[in-house]
Formats: sequence, C-alpha cells, structure tokens
Amino acid sequence: MAFERISKILEAPDGAFIYAQGDDKTRQYRVICSGCPDLKNKPYNSGAGAILAASYHAEHDARERHVPVKRTR
Repeated sequence: MAFERISKILEAPDGAFIYAQGDDKTRQYRVICSGCPDLKNKPYNSGAGAILAASYHAEHDARERHVPVKRTR
C-alpha cells in the first residue's frame, strides 16, 4: 500500500494537524490526525468521503472523530 496525501493539511483549534490519505490502486482511504492516532484505522469508501471527514474533524468537533450520521432509535 502506498498512501498519498489527497487533501490539504488542516489545523484543528487544539493544534493538531489533519489530512486525508488515499491509495487509488487499492481504493483505500483514511484520515490522519496528529492528535488522534486511532483515527487512521477507520476506512472510508471514497477519497471525497475522507476529505470531508478530515474537514469536519478539523473545523467542527475534533472529539466526534467522524462525520456525523443519522442515528436510529
């Protein structure tokens, strides 16, 4: 696997650096955060999804650690 950065490097309010990575050959995508080492273990289905998740993580709620989804009861 040869992951490459596919988004710009973002900085969270707490000083952590976040960016999306992707491997187009294996179609694997992930988000890297210097403050959340376990975040890279969450796979995304597309590069756009990983970029969106990186942006959300950096700008809105770093503790959420993922793009929010509709929750069912």
